[in-house]
Amino acid sequence: MKRSIPHRSLGWFTYWLKQTIDLIFPPRCAGCNVTGKVWCEECNDRIIPSKRRSCTACGFPLEKGIICSICEDWPNRIHVRSFAHYKKPLSSAILKLKYRSDQALANEMASWLVSIYQRTGWRADCAIPVPLADVRLRQRGYNQVTLIATSFAKELKLHIFTNALKRVRETQSQVGLDRRERHVNVEGAFRADTRIVQDQSIVLIDDLLTSGATLKNCAIALLNAGAAQVYCLTVGRA
Repeated sequence: MKRSIPHRSLGWFTYWLKQTIDLIFPPRCAGCNVTGKVWCEECNDRIIPSKRRSCTACGFPLEKGIICSICEDWPNRIHVRSFAHYKKPLSSAILKLKYRSDQALANEMASWLVSIYQRTGWRADCAIPVPLADVRLRQRGYNQVTLIATSFAKELKLHIFTNALKRVRETQSQVGLDRRERHVNVEGAFRADTRIVQDQSIVLIDDLLTSGATLKNCAIALLNAGAAQVYCLTVGRA
């Protein structure tokens, strides 16, 4: 009869298994590909957001004005924060996670979002990832945003609901569409489960904010289903 590993030993077993795997296949930085870490200090130093004038709604740096073009027509109960600009090395890391399931890298990104969440003073009940289109989920076998959101929720001891928000119709890829076309493309494409989100303050998580069309429509779907508040966090912002 096969001998099972005692439950109390699983933590040590997992630790030593990871150490062995890292020894044979050492991790590489998702930003610069240097061996040794999933994210190195040099790349981390290159993505610190600049300390310039910021949008009063989402806190992102502005060249002029007090509110950015993405936030100017968003409902008041939606608040947005992004970690940094979608530029190298951050863009390399986001693309790597999109096409290769890497929980260690997702954990790193989640820690960035945790630091933002803690600075804002937000108080949420749960975290929900932006859902991936069914065709892409079948192709990849995973949703990279779910990896980030799960780690984020675990660190903050929040509930995580991966099926509370769903796409109710397929949409074409947003790549190549202008801002107006992106909003039309995803309008009404999401629906939230009222039984889960009713009266909840929610952290909605995505990897990248481009035009804001997807994030905005997801947040509106949550509010329409009875959510009390929606806080949005993204790793990158174009």
